[in-house]
Amino acid sequence: MGNGRPKNPAIAGVLSGVMPGLGQFYCRQWGKGAGFLIGAVVVDAAFGVSADVFRLLPSLGIGVQPENLSKFLLGSLLLLAIAVWSIVDAARSAKRSQQ
Repeated sequence: MGNGRPKNPAIAGVLSGVMPGLGQFYCRQWGKGAGFLIGAVVVDAAFGVSADVFRLLPSLGIGVQPENLSKFLLGSLLLLAIAVWSIVDAARSAKRSQQ
């Protein structure tokens, strides 16, 4: 990488776990970080995952199956895939900066 001080892979991974792209920003990979962040926001907006969480939680307590459960699950899986990819990529990028 050659961008200043070596980065800590654990910190990079945790940051990307908090929000996809933050670990890449920590590693000074601005384009990658923006790509992961925008990707997560687009998937969340397209599938309404965040909004559905607030509708899903009350329905679980009374045993009623919420509407659009398959859409919610697909969006959640896509967000999970982006998050895991971002975490692994950030940790690997930080590790490369140490070499």
